[in-house]
Amino acid sequence: MPRSLIILTAIGLFLSSATLAFSQTQSPPAKPRSPGEIAKADRIAMAKRAACQREAREKKLSFMQRRSYVKACVKR
Repeated sequence: MPRSLIILTAIGLFLSSATLAFSQTQSPPAKPRSPGEIAKADRIAMAKRAACQREAREKKLSFMQRRSYVKACVKR
C-alpha cells in the first residue's frame, strides 16, 4: 500500500507541475494579417523611427551614437 501511494503521489506532482508549466506559456502577440493591418503597423513603426531620428539629430550625436540611440529609442 505505501509503495502505490508514493507512486501515485509522484505522478500527481508531475502532472500538476506540467499543467502549471503549460498554463504559464504566453502566446505570441498577434501579427497583422491583412494588407491594411500591415500597412498601419508599418506606418506606426516608421513614425516612431522618424521621431527617434529627429531626437537624435537634435542632440547632435555622432553617426554611431545616433544609430545606437535610434535603436534603443525604437525599442522603448
